[in-house]
Amino acid sequence: MSPEQLRTRLETLKSGTVATITDLTGTEDHYAAVIVSPIFEGKSMIEQHRIVMEFLKAEIDSGEVHALTMKTYTPEQYGRIHGNK
Repeated sequence: MSPEQLRTRLETLKSGTVATITDLTGTEDHYAAVIVSPIFEGKSMIEQHRIVMEFLKAEIDSGEVHALTMKTYTPEQYGRIHGNK
């Protein structure tokens, strides 16, 4: 799975989701992701990460995504941190 394919997949999580993907090893199966989505509103960080892991279950089970580190934010959280309210 290419970084672009992973980004596109994650952005179907919910309307308004934006993802930035970094291929950590050049092997297209170890990724770092920053995911900003309204689906995370009212959820703890652990719940947010579980949502993503469950959403990518098929890709993880098949080995297309072997490792994924992530930072997840609601749009409001991301705006506060990055100064874009």
